[in-house]
Amino acid sequence: MKQATGSNTPQSINKVSIQLTLDGHSFSAPALSGEFPGDGPVEVELLTPRTMLVPEELFDEEHAGELLAAAGMAALPGERAVWSAPQQNAVAVMAAAEDALAAVHERLGDRARYTTPLLCVPQASVPTVWMYYAAGLLYIKVYDGKLRFAEVVPAPDEADLLYMLERLGSEFRLRDYTLRIGSSDGRALKRKLGGYFRQIICE
Repeated sequence: MKQATGSNTPQSINKVSIQLTLDGHSFSAPALSGEFPGDGPVEVELLTPRTMLVPEELFDEEHAGELLAAAGMAALPGERAVWSAPQQNAVAVMAAAEDALAAVHERLGDRARYTTPLLCVPQASVPTVWMYYAAGLLYIKVYDGKLRFAEVVPAPDEADLLYMLERLGSEFRLRDYTLRIGSSDGRALKRKLGGYFRQIICE
């Protein structure tokens, strides 16, 4: 991104995060009625299972939708692909309902900056599994020296959560990993997952 001429003062980002809970074509965004002072960027957090991370050097805005489709997460009718700014050499690509995006644009215009919990970078100096649970979605990242796995899966109940753990356990030796839980209900997850990991930390 080119720097605007005439000023070297960095533009501050409004830290208010808007969560769009997507369910088919419906969405909930009560925070859009809030106040966003100034004219700087506003983070818009999208919660959707159709989310993926793409290496920054491979990302092309014109082919964002094709990237989702190639990963088996094609946008549904009435949805389109949006993306985040690069973070840690990765871009998050998400499919979101067009009416939700229209509501964001009407309220924020070009100030909106899309993001996702999948962009969170946890402390991972040892082999680490990071989980974040929100709106019936489980965000998972696995680190072992570097990022090995990143995915969002629908997990509305405990059976889905345990199935995902079995799947992870078939690819990684979870007993050698520390689990970091970033959700507000981390204690509940800790009780369910206590037997799977070397250590569990609620952030």
